[in-house]
Amino acid sequence: MSPLRYLTAGESHGPALVGILDGLPAGLGLLVEHLARDLQRRKLGYGRGGRMAIEPETPRILSGVRHGATLGSPLSVLIENADHPRAWSTRMAVGAVGDTAARGKVVSLPRPGHADLSGAIKFGHRDLRNSLERASARETAMRVALGAAARRLLDELDVRIGSFVTQIGAARARSLEELRAIDNLDVKQIIADAQHDAQLLGERADESEIRTLDREREAALTGQVDAARARRDTVGGVFEVRATGVPPGLGSYTQGDLRLDGLLAKALASIPAIKAVELGDGWEAGARFGSQVHDEIGRAGGGLSRPTNRAGGLEGGVTNGEPLVVRAAMKPIATVPAALGSIDLLTGAADQAHVERSDTCAVPAAAVVGEALVALTLADVLLTKLGGDSMDELHASLRLAWRRARLLEGHVFLCGLPGAGKSSVGPRLAEKLGLPFTDLDEVLVREAGRSVAEIFAQQGEAAFRARETEALRKLVAGGRRVIALGGGTLGARAARLCVRRSGHLLWLAASSELCLSRIPDASSRPLLAADPRGPGARLRALAEQRDPLYARLADVRLEADAPLDQLAWQGAAAVRALEAGRAHA
Repeated sequence: MSPLRYLTAGESHGPALVGILDGLPAGLGLLVEHLARDLQRRKLGYGRGGRMAIEPETPRILSGVRHGATLGSPLSVLIENADHPRAWSTRMAVGAVGDTAARGKVVSLPRPGHADLSGAIKFGHRDLRNSLERASARETAMRVALGAAARRLLDELDVRIGSFVTQIGAARARSLEELRAIDNLDVKQIIADAQHDAQLLGERADESEIRTLDREREAALTGQVDAARARRDTVGGVFEVRATGVPPGLGSYTQGDLRLDGLLAKALASIPAIKAVELGDGWEAGARFGSQVHDEIGRAGGGLSRPTNRAGGLEGGVTNGEPLVVRAAMKPIATVPAALGSIDLLTGAADQAHVERSDTCAVPAAAVVGEALVALTLADVLLTKLGGDSMDELHASLRLAWRRARLLEGHVFLCGLPGAGKSSVGPRLAEKLGLPFTDLDEVLVREAGRSVAEIFAQQGEAAFRARETEALRKLVAGGRRVIALGGGTLGARAARLCVRRSGHLLWLAASSELCLSRIPDASSRPLLAADPRGPGARLRALAEQRDPLYARLADVRLEADAPLDQLAWQGAAAVRALEAGRAHA
Protein backbone atom coordinates (compact mmCIF):
# COMPACT_ATOMS: atom_id res chain seq x y z
CA MET A 1 0.00 0.00 0.00
CA SER A 2 1.30 3.47 -0.86
CA PRO A 3 2.30 5.48 2.21
CA LEU A 4 0.67 8.61 0.77
CA ARG A 5 -2.96 8.23 -0.29
CA TYR A 6 -5.55 10.75 -1.32
CA LEU A 7 -9.19 10.98 -2.29
CA THR A 8 -11.19 13.89 -3.68
CA ALA A 9 -14.92 14.44 -4.03
CA GLY A 10 -17.27 17.11 -5.27
CA GLU A 11 -19.02 18.24 -8.44
CA SER A 12 -18.17 21.22 -10.60
CA HIS A 13 -21.23 23.23 -9.53
CA GLY A 14 -21.90 21.46 -6.25
CA PRO A 15 -21.50 23.11 -2.84
CA ALA A 16 -17.78 22.33 -2.50
CA LEU A 17 -14.80 20.19 -3.35
CA VAL A 18 -13.33 18.08 -0.55
CA GLY A 19 -10.10 16.14 -0.28
CA ILE A 20 -8.23 13.90 2.14
CA LEU A 21 -4.48 13.33 2.05
CA ASP A 22 -3.31 10.54 4.34
CA GLY A 23 0.33 9.81 5.12
CA LEU A 24 2.00 13.18 5.64
CA PRO A 25 4.63 12.92 8.39
CA ALA A 26 4.27 14.86 11.62
CA GLY A 27 6.14 18.11 12.08
CA LEU A 28 5.83 19.50 8.54
CA GLY A 29 5.18 23.24 8.53
CA LEU A 30 1.94 23.72 6.60
CA LEU A 31 -0.35 26.74 6.33
CA VAL A 32 -3.46 27.37 4.26
CA GLU A 33 -1.41 29.97 2.37
CA HIS A 34 0.72 27.18 0.92
CA LEU A 35 -2.37 25.62 -0.64
CA ALA A 36 -3.81 28.95 -1.75
CA ARG A 37 -0.62 29.87 -3.63
CA ASP A 38 -0.92 27.02 -6.10
CA LEU A 39 -4.69 27.36 -6.38
CA GLN A 40 -4.21 30.95 -7.51
CA ARG A 41 -1.54 29.82 -9.99
CA ARG A 42 -4.05 27.33 -11.43
CA LYS A 43 -6.30 30.27 -12.31
CA LEU A 44 -3.57 31.78 -14.50
CA GLY A 45 -3.17 31.54 -18.22
CA TYR A 46 -4.10 33.21 -21.46
CA GLY A 47 -7.30 31.63 -22.73
CA ARG A 48 -9.01 30.90 -19.41
CA GLY A 49 -12.78 31.39 -19.22
CA GLY A 50 -15.20 33.25 -16.95
CA ARG A 51 -15.39 30.61 -14.21
CA MET A 52 -11.97 31.57 -12.86
CA ALA A 53 -13.15 35.17 -12.39
CA ILE A 54 -15.97 33.89 -10.18
CA GLU A 55 -14.16 31.38 -7.99
CA PRO A 56 -11.90 32.86 -5.26
CA GLU A 57 -10.37 29.40 -4.69
CA THR A 58 -10.13 29.83 -0.94
CA PRO A 59 -9.13 26.54 0.74
CA ARG A 60 -9.89 25.58 4.34
CA ILE A 61 -7.83 23.03 6.25
CA LEU A 62 -10.22 21.07 8.44
CA SER A 63 -7.91 18.53 10.07
CA GLY A 64 -4.37 17.17 10.27
CA VAL A 65 -2.68 20.48 11.16
CA ARG A 66 -2.28 22.20 14.52
CA HIS A 67 -0.48 25.47 15.14
CA GLY A 68 1.02 25.45 11.67
CA ALA A 69 2.46 21.91 11.70
CA THR A 70 1.11 18.56 10.54
CA LEU A 71 0.10 16.02 13.17
CA GLY A 72 0.66 12.83 11.18
CA SER A 73 -3.10 12.31 10.92
CA PRO A 74 -5.06 12.75 7.65
CA LEU A 75 -5.15 16.22 6.15
CA SER A 76 -8.63 17.25 5.03
CA VAL A 77 -9.31 20.27 2.83
CA LEU A 78 -12.48 22.05 1.71
CA ILE A 79 -12.86 24.45 -1.23
CA GLU A 80 -16.31 25.98 -1.53
CA ASN A 81 -17.67 26.62 -5.03
CA ALA A 82 -18.68 30.28 -5.03
CA ASP A 83 -20.83 29.75 -8.14
CA HIS A 84 -23.06 27.23 -6.34
CA PRO A 85 -25.18 29.57 -4.19
CA ARG A 86 -25.40 32.11 -7.01
CA ALA A 87 -26.91 29.90 -9.70
CA TRP A 88 -26.77 26.21 -8.86
CA SER A 89 -28.15 25.63 -5.37
CA THR A 90 -31.39 24.14 -6.70
CA ARG A 91 -30.12 22.55 -9.87
CA MET A 92 -27.36 20.78 -7.89
CA ALA A 93 -29.27 20.34 -4.64
CA VAL A 94 -28.53 17.25 -2.57
CA GLY A 95 -32.16 16.88 -1.51
CA ALA A 96 -35.06 15.99 -3.80
CA VAL A 97 -36.48 18.84 -5.94
CA GLY A 98 -40.10 18.32 -6.95
CA ASP A 99 -40.39 21.24 -9.38
CA THR A 100 -39.17 19.93 -12.74
CA ALA A 101 -38.36 23.42 -14.04
CA ALA A 102 -36.32 24.23 -10.93
CA ARG A 103 -34.24 21.08 -11.43
CA GLY A 104 -32.88 22.55 -14.65
CA LYS A 105 -32.95 21.47 -18.25
CA VAL A 106 -32.03 17.85 -18.91
CA VAL A 107 -28.74 17.66 -20.78
CA SER A 108 -29.15 15.07 -23.53
CA LEU A 109 -26.75 16.18 -26.26
CA PRO A 110 -23.32 14.68 -25.48
CA ARG A 111 -20.18 16.63 -26.41
CA PRO A 112 -17.70 14.75 -28.61
CA GLY A 113 -14.49 14.24 -26.65
CA HIS A 114 -16.08 14.67 -23.21
CA ALA A 115 -17.23 12.07 -20.69
CA ASP A 116 -20.89 12.97 -21.26
CA LEU A 117 -21.65 9.91 -23.39
CA SER A 118 -19.27 7.43 -21.77
CA GLY A 119 -20.60 8.43 -18.33
CA ALA A 120 -24.18 7.85 -19.49
CA ILE A 121 -23.23 4.40 -20.75
CA LYS A 122 -21.29 3.47 -17.63
CA PHE A 123 -23.65 4.77 -14.94
CA GLY A 124 -26.98 4.69 -16.80
CA HIS A 125 -27.55 8.46 -16.53
CA ARG A 126 -30.27 9.93 -18.73
CA ASP A 127 -29.43 13.49 -17.70
CA LEU A 128 -25.83 14.00 -18.80
CA ARG A 129 -25.28 16.62 -16.09
CA ASN A 130 -24.87 13.67 -13.74
CA SER A 131 -21.77 12.73 -15.75
CA LEU A 132 -20.28 16.06 -16.70
CA GLU A 133 -20.32 17.58 -13.20
CA ARG A 134 -17.74 15.17 -11.81
CA ALA A 135 -15.91 14.61 -15.08
CA SER A 136 -15.24 18.35 -15.29
CA ALA A 137 -11.67 19.52 -14.77
CA ARG A 138 -12.99 21.54 -11.83
CA GLU A 139 -12.04 18.58 -9.62
CA THR A 140 -8.35 19.24 -10.34
CA ALA A 141 -8.55 22.27 -8.03
CA MET A 142 -8.58 19.88 -5.08
CA ARG A 143 -5.73 17.82 -6.48
CA VAL A 144 -3.75 21.05 -6.78
CA ALA A 145 -4.49 21.84 -3.12
CA LEU A 146 -3.40 18.38 -1.96
CA GLY A 147 -0.42 18.55 -4.31
CA ALA A 148 0.58 21.81 -2.65
CA ALA A 149 0.80 19.97 0.67
CA ALA A 150 2.99 17.33 -0.99
CA ARG A 151 5.09 20.14 -2.46
CA ARG A 152 5.68 21.47 1.07
CA LEU A 153 7.03 18.07 2.08
CA LEU A 154 9.30 17.91 -0.95
CA ASP A 155 10.43 21.48 -0.38
CA GLU A 156 11.64 20.57 3.12
CA LEU A 157 13.69 17.79 1.51
CA ASP A 158 15.06 20.21 -1.14
CA VAL A 159 13.12 18.63 -4.00
CA ARG A 160 11.71 21.43 -6.16
CA ILE A 161 9.09 21.26 -8.91
CA GLY A 162 8.19 23.71 -11.67
CA SER A 163 6.46 23.74 -15.04
CA PHE A 164 6.20 25.77 -18.21
CA VAL A 165 4.34 25.65 -21.54
CA THR A 166 6.30 24.48 -24.59
CA GLN A 167 3.61 24.50 -27.27
CA ILE A 168 0.16 25.93 -27.99
CA GLY A 169 -1.51 24.58 -31.10
CA ALA A 170 0.99 24.72 -33.95
CA ALA A 171 3.21 27.31 -32.23
CA ARG A 172 6.24 25.99 -30.36
CA ALA A 173 8.54 27.65 -27.86
CA ARG A 174 12.24 26.92 -28.10
CA SER A 175 13.45 24.06 -25.91
CA LEU A 176 15.87 24.61 -23.06
CA GLU A 177 18.58 23.05 -25.22
CA GLU A 178 17.88 25.61 -27.95
CA LEU A 179 17.83 28.46 -25.42
CA ARG A 180 21.17 27.27 -24.02
CA ALA A 181 22.91 28.55 -27.17
CA ILE A 182 21.82 32.14 -26.43
CA ASP A 183 24.49 34.27 -24.72
CA ASN A 184 22.20 36.13 -22.34
CA LEU A 185 22.37 36.43 -18.55
CA ASP A 186 18.63 35.93 -18.16
CA VAL A 187 18.71 32.78 -20.29
CA LYS A 188 21.75 31.50 -18.39
CA GLN A 189 19.78 31.82 -15.15
CA ILE A 190 16.91 29.86 -16.70
CA ILE A 191 19.33 27.06 -17.61
CA ALA A 192 20.79 27.08 -14.08
CA ASP A 193 17.32 26.92 -12.51
CA ALA A 194 16.40 24.01 -14.78
CA GLN A 195 19.31 22.08 -13.30
CA HIS A 196 19.21 23.20 -9.67
CA ASP A 197 15.84 24.75 -8.69
CA ALA A 198 12.82 23.90 -10.82
CA GLN A 199 10.41 25.90 -8.67
CA LEU A 200 12.20 29.11 -9.64
CA LEU A 201 11.74 27.99 -13.23
CA GLY A 202 7.99 27.67 -12.67
CA GLU A 203 7.81 31.05 -10.96
CA ARG A 204 9.60 32.61 -13.91
CA ALA A 205 7.02 31.00 -16.22
CA ASP A 206 4.25 32.53 -14.09
CA GLU A 207 5.46 35.96 -15.22
CA SER A 208 4.30 35.10 -18.74
CA GLU A 209 0.55 35.18 -19.45
CA ILE A 210 0.87 31.90 -21.37
CA ARG A 211 3.46 30.52 -18.87
CA THR A 212 6.30 30.19 -21.37
CA LEU A 213 10.02 30.67 -20.72
CA ASP A 214 10.61 31.80 -24.31
CA ARG A 215 9.42 35.40 -24.26
CA GLU A 216 10.36 35.89 -27.91
CA ARG A 217 7.82 33.23 -28.92
CA GLU A 218 5.14 34.35 -26.45
CA ALA A 219 3.16 36.28 -29.06
CA ALA A 220 3.09 33.26 -31.34
CA LEU A 221 1.69 31.11 -28.53
CA THR A 222 -0.99 33.59 -27.48
CA GLY A 223 -1.79 34.09 -31.16
CA GLN A 224 -2.92 30.49 -31.36
CA VAL A 225 -5.40 31.16 -28.53
CA ASP A 226 -6.64 34.30 -30.27
CA ALA A 227 -7.13 32.37 -33.50
CA ALA A 228 -9.12 29.66 -31.72
CA ARG A 229 -11.27 32.25 -29.97
CA ALA A 230 -11.94 34.07 -33.25
CA ARG A 231 -13.27 30.90 -34.85
CA ARG A 232 -15.25 29.96 -31.71
CA ASP A 233 -12.98 26.98 -31.16
CA THR A 234 -10.54 25.62 -28.58
CA VAL A 235 -6.83 24.79 -28.71
CA GLY A 236 -4.49 22.46 -26.83
CA GLY A 237 -0.74 22.21 -26.39
CA VAL A 238 2.17 20.74 -24.45
CA PHE A 239 3.70 21.53 -21.07
CA GLU A 240 6.84 20.35 -19.28
CA VAL A 241 7.25 19.58 -15.58
CA ARG A 242 10.71 19.40 -14.00
CA ALA A 243 11.84 18.29 -10.57
CA THR A 244 15.30 19.07 -9.20
CA GLY A 245 17.08 17.78 -6.11
CA VAL A 246 15.47 14.36 -6.56
CA PRO A 247 17.54 11.74 -4.70
CA PRO A 248 18.74 8.74 -6.73
CA GLY A 249 17.06 5.42 -6.11
CA LEU A 250 13.35 6.36 -6.09
CA GLY A 251 11.10 3.82 -7.79
CA SER A 252 12.04 0.25 -8.61
CA TYR A 253 12.49 -2.03 -11.61
CA THR A 254 11.58 -5.12 -9.54
CA GLN A 255 7.89 -4.91 -10.48
CA GLY A 256 6.17 -3.08 -13.29
CA ASP A 257 3.81 -1.19 -11.01
CA LEU A 258 6.77 0.18 -9.00
CA ARG A 259 8.56 1.79 -11.95
CA LEU A 260 8.49 5.54 -11.38
CA ASP A 261 8.15 6.33 -15.08
CA GLY A 262 4.93 4.29 -15.11
CA LEU A 263 3.66 6.02 -11.96
CA LEU A 264 4.36 9.45 -13.42
CA ALA A 265 2.73 8.58 -16.73
CA LYS A 266 -0.34 7.31 -14.89
CA ALA A 267 -0.53 10.44 -12.76
CA LEU A 268 -0.23 12.90 -15.64
CA ALA A 269 -2.58 10.92 -17.89
CA SER A 270 -5.23 11.18 -15.14
CA ILE A 271 -5.51 14.92 -15.77
CA PRO A 272 -8.58 15.64 -17.94
CA ALA A 273 -7.74 16.13 -21.65
CA ILE A 274 -4.18 14.78 -21.38
CA LYS A 275 -3.66 12.39 -24.29
CA ALA A 276 0.11 11.72 -24.26
CA VAL A 277 2.95 11.70 -21.73
CA GLU A 278 6.65 11.93 -22.58
CA LEU A 279 9.56 11.06 -20.27
CA GLY A 280 12.89 12.71 -21.05
CA ASP A 281 13.42 12.89 -24.81
CA GLY A 282 10.64 10.32 -25.27
CA TRP A 283 9.36 10.61 -28.82
CA GLU A 284 12.66 11.93 -30.18
CA ALA A 285 14.48 8.93 -28.71
CA GLY A 286 12.38 6.66 -30.91
CA ALA A 287 13.85 8.29 -34.01
CA ARG A 288 17.54 8.09 -33.03
CA PHE A 289 20.30 5.52 -32.71
CA GLY A 290 21.18 4.30 -29.23
CA SER A 291 24.51 6.16 -29.24
CA GLN A 292 22.54 9.38 -29.75
CA VAL A 293 20.08 8.69 -26.95
CA HIS A 294 21.79 7.29 -23.88
CA ASP A 295 23.55 9.63 -21.44
CA GLU A 296 27.23 8.83 -21.05
CA ILE A 297 28.62 8.52 -17.53
CA GLY A 298 31.66 10.56 -16.51
CA ARG A 299 33.57 11.50 -13.37
CA ALA A 300 33.29 14.94 -11.82
CA GLY A 301 35.31 15.45 -8.68
CA GLY A 302 33.58 13.64 -5.86
CA GLY A 303 30.98 11.86 -7.92
CA LEU A 304 29.60 10.74 -11.26
CA SER A 305 28.43 13.16 -13.91
CA ARG A 306 26.18 13.17 -16.98
CA PRO A 307 26.91 15.66 -19.77
CA THR A 308 23.36 15.14 -21.04
CA ASN A 309 20.00 14.21 -19.52
CA ARG A 310 18.06 12.71 -22.41
CA ALA A 311 16.64 10.06 -20.07
CA GLY A 312 14.92 12.76 -18.04
CA GLY A 313 16.39 11.56 -14.74
CA LEU A 314 15.00 8.02 -15.01
CA GLU A 315 16.73 4.76 -15.93
CA GLY A 316 15.01 1.43 -15.44
CA GLY A 317 12.11 3.13 -13.70
CA VAL A 318 14.47 4.49 -11.02
CA THR A 319 15.73 8.05 -10.48
CA ASN A 320 19.44 8.55 -11.23
CA GLY A 321 19.98 11.92 -9.53
CA GLU A 322 19.55 14.08 -12.62
CA PRO A 323 16.58 16.47 -12.93
CA LEU A 324 13.31 14.68 -13.59
CA VAL A 325 11.75 15.76 -16.91
CA VAL A 326 8.21 14.87 -18.03
CA ARG A 327 5.93 16.40 -20.64
CA ALA A 328 2.22 16.06 -21.34
CA ALA A 329 0.16 16.84 -24.42
CA MET A 330 -3.30 18.30 -23.82
CA LYS A 331 -5.99 18.03 -26.46
CA PRO A 332 -8.28 21.03 -27.10
CA ILE A 333 -11.07 21.29 -24.53
CA ALA A 334 -14.14 19.33 -25.61
CA THR A 335 -16.59 22.19 -25.07
CA VAL A 336 -16.31 23.84 -28.48
CA PRO A 337 -18.32 27.11 -28.63
CA ALA A 338 -19.18 26.47 -32.29
CA ALA A 339 -20.82 23.25 -31.18
CA LEU A 340 -19.99 20.01 -32.95
CA GLY A 341 -22.60 17.64 -34.26
CA SER A 342 -24.20 15.17 -31.86
CA ILE A 343 -27.28 13.04 -31.28
CA ASP A 344 -30.02 13.87 -28.78
CA LEU A 345 -30.22 10.82 -26.52
CA LEU A 346 -33.86 11.57 -25.67
CA THR A 347 -35.17 11.86 -29.24
CA GLY A 348 -32.49 10.23 -31.39
CA ALA A 349 -32.42 13.32 -33.60
CA ALA A 350 -29.24 14.93 -34.90
CA ASP A 351 -28.40 18.27 -33.30
CA GLN A 352 -25.51 20.36 -32.05
CA ALA A 353 -23.75 19.24 -28.86
CA HIS A 354 -24.40 20.78 -25.48
CA VAL A 355 -22.20 23.79 -24.62
CA GLU A 356 -21.02 24.67 -21.09
CA ARG A 357 -19.12 27.75 -20.02
CA SER A 358 -15.47 26.83 -20.60
CA ASP A 359 -11.96 27.94 -21.56
CA THR A 360 -10.49 28.53 -24.98
CA CYS A 361 -7.17 27.12 -23.76
CA ALA A 362 -6.28 25.59 -20.39
CA VAL A 363 -2.72 24.38 -21.09
CA PRO A 364 -1.06 26.91 -18.71
CA ALA A 365 -3.40 25.82 -15.90
CA ALA A 366 -2.93 22.14 -16.75
CA ALA A 367 0.81 22.61 -16.25
CA VAL A 368 0.16 23.70 -12.66
CA VAL A 369 -2.05 20.63 -12.20
CA GLY A 370 0.83 18.60 -13.63
CA GLU A 371 3.14 20.00 -10.95
CA ALA A 372 0.67 18.86 -8.28
CA LEU A 373 0.45 15.32 -9.68
CA VAL A 374 4.23 15.04 -9.97
CA ALA A 375 4.53 16.33 -6.39
CA LEU A 376 2.07 13.75 -5.06
CA THR A 377 3.82 10.96 -6.97
CA LEU A 378 7.32 11.94 -5.85
CA ALA A 379 6.23 12.44 -2.25
CA ASP A 380 4.75 8.94 -2.26
CA VAL A 381 7.88 7.24 -3.61
CA LEU A 382 10.10 9.31 -1.31
CA LEU A 383 8.10 8.19 1.72
CA THR A 384 8.26 4.62 0.42
CA LYS A 385 12.05 4.79 0.31
CA LEU A 386 12.72 6.86 3.43
CA GLY A 387 10.00 5.67 5.79
CA GLY A 388 9.47 7.48 9.08
CA ASP A 389 6.51 9.12 10.77
CA SER A 390 8.08 12.52 11.48
CA MET A 391 10.19 15.07 9.65
CA ASP A 392 13.16 14.35 11.93
CA GLU A 393 13.10 10.71 10.88
CA LEU A 394 12.78 11.66 7.21
CA HIS A 395 15.77 14.01 7.35
CA ALA A 396 17.91 11.27 8.94
CA SER A 397 16.85 8.78 6.27
CA LEU A 398 17.48 11.31 3.49
CA ARG A 399 21.07 11.80 4.66
CA LEU A 400 21.59 8.04 4.41
CA ALA A 401 19.93 7.87 0.98
CA TRP A 402 22.24 10.50 -0.44
CA ARG A 403 25.25 8.88 1.23
CA ARG A 404 24.43 5.51 -0.37
CA ALA A 405 24.08 7.23 -3.74
CA ARG A 406 27.72 8.34 -3.64
CA LEU A 407 29.37 5.28 -5.14
CA LEU A 408 32.87 6.76 -5.37
CA GLU A 409 35.15 8.50 -2.91
CA GLY A 410 33.90 12.05 -2.52
CA HIS A 411 34.92 15.45 -1.25
CA VAL A 412 34.94 16.25 2.45
CA PHE A 413 33.08 19.43 3.39
CA LEU A 414 33.33 21.38 6.64
CA CYS A 415 30.47 23.59 7.81
CA GLY A 416 29.85 25.65 10.91
CA LEU A 417 29.35 29.15 12.25
CA PRO A 418 31.93 31.90 11.64
CA GLY A 419 34.75 31.21 14.09
CA ALA A 420 33.95 27.51 14.49
CA GLY A 421 37.41 26.62 13.20
CA LYS A 422 36.80 25.41 9.64
CA SER A 423 39.85 27.18 8.21
CA SER A 424 42.06 25.90 11.04
CA VAL A 425 40.83 22.31 11.21
CA GLY A 426 40.58 21.95 7.42
CA PRO A 427 44.30 21.88 6.57
CA ARG A 428 45.02 19.46 9.45
CA LEU A 429 42.19 17.16 8.35
CA ALA A 430 43.33 17.31 4.72
CA GLU A 431 46.86 16.32 5.72
CA LYS A 432 45.62 13.29 7.61
CA LEU A 433 43.49 12.20 4.65
CA GLY A 434 46.22 12.91 2.11
CA LEU A 435 44.04 15.43 0.26
CA PRO A 436 44.46 19.08 -0.76
CA PHE A 437 42.56 21.73 1.21
CA THR A 438 40.51 24.61 -0.18
CA ASP A 439 38.79 27.42 1.69
CA LEU A 440 35.76 28.54 -0.34
CA ASP A 441 36.03 32.12 0.94
CA GLU A 442 39.64 32.29 -0.27
CA VAL A 443 38.53 31.13 -3.71
CA LEU A 444 35.96 33.91 -3.85
CA VAL A 445 38.46 36.54 -2.73
CA ARG A 446 40.99 35.38 -5.31
CA GLU A 447 38.45 35.37 -8.16
CA ALA A 448 36.92 38.74 -7.26
CA GLY A 449 40.18 40.47 -6.35
CA ARG A 450 38.38 41.86 -3.29
CA SER A 451 37.82 40.82 0.30
CA VAL A 452 34.60 39.17 1.40
CA ALA A 453 33.69 42.35 3.28
CA GLU A 454 34.20 44.41 0.10
CA ILE A 455 32.05 42.04 -2.00
CA PHE A 456 29.28 42.29 0.59
CA ALA A 457 29.56 46.09 0.74
CA GLN A 458 29.59 46.61 -3.01
CA GLN A 459 27.21 43.90 -4.23
CA GLY A 460 25.14 42.79 -1.23
CA GLU A 461 24.68 39.38 0.34
CA ALA A 462 22.46 37.96 -2.44
CA ALA A 463 25.14 38.57 -5.08
CA PHE A 464 27.79 37.14 -2.76
CA ARG A 465 25.77 33.96 -2.23
CA ALA A 466 25.29 33.55 -5.99
CA ARG A 467 29.05 33.89 -6.50
CA GLU A 468 29.62 31.45 -3.66
CA THR A 469 27.33 28.79 -5.13
CA GLU A 470 28.86 29.12 -8.59
CA ALA A 471 32.38 28.83 -7.15
CA LEU A 472 31.31 25.73 -5.23
CA ARG A 473 29.90 24.11 -8.39
CA LYS A 474 33.23 24.60 -10.15
CA LEU A 475 35.18 23.37 -7.15
CA VAL A 476 33.28 20.10 -6.73
CA ALA A 477 33.85 19.30 -10.41
CA GLY A 478 37.60 19.12 -9.70
CA GLY A 479 39.69 16.57 -7.87
CA ARG A 480 38.79 15.19 -4.47
CA ARG A 481 39.66 17.55 -1.62
CA VAL A 482 38.68 18.94 1.79
CA ILE A 483 36.57 22.08 1.35
CA ALA A 484 35.77 24.61 4.08
CA LEU A 485 32.37 26.14 3.33
CA GLY A 486 31.31 29.63 4.32
CA GLY A 487 29.00 29.83 7.31
CA GLY A 488 26.02 30.68 5.09
CA THR A 489 26.87 28.58 2.04
CA LEU A 490 24.34 25.86 2.86
CA GLY A 491 21.53 28.39 2.92
CA ALA A 492 21.37 28.06 -0.86
CA ARG A 493 19.51 25.01 -2.20
CA ALA A 494 21.87 24.66 -5.15
CA ALA A 495 24.83 24.57 -2.75
CA ARG A 496 23.15 21.92 -0.62
CA LEU A 497 22.57 19.82 -3.73
CA CYS A 498 26.25 20.15 -4.71
CA VAL A 499 27.32 18.91 -1.28
CA ARG A 500 24.82 16.06 -1.11
CA ARG A 501 25.80 14.75 -4.52
CA SER A 502 29.56 14.95 -4.14
CA GLY A 503 30.78 14.28 -0.61
CA HIS A 504 30.51 13.96 3.16
CA LEU A 505 29.58 16.91 5.36
CA LEU A 506 31.22 17.41 8.76
CA TRP A 507 29.73 20.00 11.12
CA LEU A 508 32.00 21.80 13.56
CA ALA A 509 29.40 22.52 16.23
CA ALA A 510 30.32 25.49 18.41
CA SER A 511 28.50 27.88 20.71
CA SER A 512 28.25 31.51 19.65
CA GLU A 513 30.40 32.47 22.65
CA LEU A 514 33.21 30.15 21.56
CA CYS A 515 33.02 31.43 17.99
CA LEU A 516 33.15 35.05 19.11
CA SER A 517 36.22 34.37 21.26
CA ARG A 518 38.02 33.04 18.17
CA ILE A 519 37.30 36.06 15.97
CA PRO A 520 39.95 38.72 16.70
CA ASP A 521 38.42 41.33 14.43
CA ALA A 522 34.65 41.18 13.97
CA SER A 523 34.79 44.09 11.51
CA SER A 524 36.27 41.70 8.93
CA ARG A 525 33.09 39.62 9.09
CA PRO A 526 30.39 41.60 7.22
CA LEU A 527 27.42 39.82 8.77
CA LEU A 528 28.74 40.52 12.27
CA ALA A 529 29.96 44.07 11.67
CA ALA A 530 26.68 45.23 10.12
CA ASP A 531 24.49 44.37 13.12
CA PRO A 532 23.84 47.40 15.38
CA ARG A 533 23.27 45.03 18.34
CA GLY A 534 26.90 43.96 18.17
CA PRO A 535 28.70 40.81 16.95
CA GLY A 536 27.64 38.68 19.94
CA ALA A 537 23.95 39.21 19.33
CA ARG A 538 24.41 38.60 15.62
CA LEU A 539 26.28 35.34 16.22
CA ARG A 540 23.54 34.11 18.53
CA ALA A 541 20.95 34.92 15.86
CA LEU A 542 23.00 33.10 13.23
CA ALA A 543 23.29 30.07 15.53
CA GLU A 544 19.50 29.95 15.97
CA GLN A 545 19.05 30.16 12.20
CA ARG A 546 21.85 27.92 10.94
CA ASP A 547 22.43 25.24 13.57
CA PRO A 548 19.15 23.41 12.75
CA LEU A 549 20.19 23.40 9.08
CA TYR A 550 23.66 22.04 9.87
CA ALA A 551 22.11 19.37 12.09
CA ARG A 552 19.71 18.35 9.34
CA LEU A 553 22.38 18.05 6.66
CA ALA A 554 25.58 16.93 8.37
CA ASP A 555 26.79 13.34 8.17
CA VAL A 556 28.93 13.84 11.29
CA ARG A 557 28.88 16.33 14.17
CA LEU A 558 32.21 17.28 15.79
CA GLU A 559 32.31 19.37 18.96
CA ALA A 560 34.47 22.33 18.02
CA ASP A 561 35.69 23.10 21.57
CA ALA A 562 38.17 20.20 21.32
CA PRO A 563 41.85 20.88 20.40
CA LEU A 564 42.41 21.38 16.67
CA ASP A 565 44.57 18.29 16.18
CA GLN A 566 42.03 16.17 18.04
CA LEU A 567 39.27 17.50 15.82
CA ALA A 568 41.34 16.63 12.76
CA TRP A 569 41.87 13.06 14.03
CA GLN A 570 38.16 12.69 14.83
CA GLY A 571 37.21 14.07 11.43
CA ALA A 572 39.58 11.75 9.59
CA ALA A 573 38.26 8.73 11.49
CA ALA A 574 34.69 9.79 10.71
CA VAL A 575 35.44 10.19 6.99
CA ARG A 576 37.10 6.77 6.82
CA ALA A 577 34.08 5.22 8.55
CA LEU A 578 31.71 6.93 6.12
CA GLU A 579 33.76 5.75 3.15
CA ALA A 580 33.82 2.19 4.53
CA GLY A 581 30.05 2.31 4.88
CA ARG A 582 29.35 3.48 1.35
CA ALA A 583 27.13 1.25 -0.75
CA HIS A 584 29.07 -1.30 -2.81
CA ALA A 585 32.34 -0.32 -1.09
